[in-house]
Amino acid sequence: MQLTGVAPVAATAMKAPAAGDLRIAQMNVWNLFDTVNDPDTNDDDSTLTQEQYDIKLVKISKAIRDLGMPDLISLNEVENETVLKDLAARPELKKAGYKYIISTLNDERGLRTGVFYKDSKLEQVAVEAPNPKFSFPDGGRGQIDRSLLYARPPLVVDFKLRGAAQGAEGAGLLTFAVNHFKSKLGGAAPEARRQMQGQYLGEWLDARRATRPGGTTIVAGDLNANHGEGAYEKLAKRADGSTRFYDAPLKLKLEDRYTYIYRGQHNLLDHLMVDNAKADAIKGVEIIKVNTEPDAKKSQWDPKVIKGYSDHESIVVDFDSKQLFSA
Repeated sequence: MQLTGVAPVAATAMKAPAAGDLRIAQMNVWNLFDTVNDPDTNDDDSTLTQEQYDIKLVKISKAIRDLGMPDLISLNEVENETVLKDLAARPELKKAGYKYIISTLNDERGLRTGVFYKDSKLEQVAVEAPNPKFSFPDGGRGQIDRSLLYARPPLVVDFKLRGAAQGAEGAGLLTFAVNHFKSKLGGAAPEARRQMQGQYLGEWLDARRATRPGGTTIVAGDLNANHGEGAYEKLAKRADGSTRFYDAPLKLKLEDRYTYIYRGQHNLLDHLMVDNAKADAIKGVEIIKVNTEPDAKKSQWDPKVIKGYSDHESIVVDFDSKQLFSA
């Protein structure tokens, strides 16, 4: 799987998934704004020129193509339905026939989470975006409604795997939860909110799972937390210490587990987790190393290469659907 304009990364090169038949990806597409100033948000400093917008769409669409056209994609930092519609219509992606879903808006800059999915493989069943009221000392800075827990609420979508055996109630039902937790900007101040975002989502998914026996849950997104940090631990583990989710990048070598570099520090801020009992359904994992190259940001507006489409790397995981939905 080689990206245009960059050398292959031998350490994490993905092999053809011999047993995997469901490919899922996590992508932070880094301020995918359109060309129109939205009067309801503070996007005026992020609105792109038409040339920039076109270049951004070209680079992201080619990145998705070179990820092997995943069946399901978690998208962070998208502005609205327009950008998802325009991205899905790109020539590189038309063959995939992607449909899209976008979360509700509560981010002052207008950023939201979204989902791309292949309707030929997955049937959308239900959509929710939980966002309860919580009060923190940070005052909800960056949110339109500052009384809510999330600036970018989780986008939780139930899919039915087309053609899956329905022998048991809920069999073949995939719950996909897309997230973009509060940024690390501000040092320790936002940590309490970020940890509560992880804890709330984990407990909410546990309660929801009880109403959907036999299904499988996958959680993806930019959590702004590394393994071992508060928000990640609150989501991945229950209060009693038991493991709720297994993060697919844990199958990679330690030195390959990063999606973001800040001041020379390698961070795994993006994650793609599955129910811990279904970890064996993971048949391949890759973190594509293009956007963290030293000169990647200089290539942000160069349409000839893919690197620079984001400041984060993307994760792609292959699952064996039979194991994923086994009892």
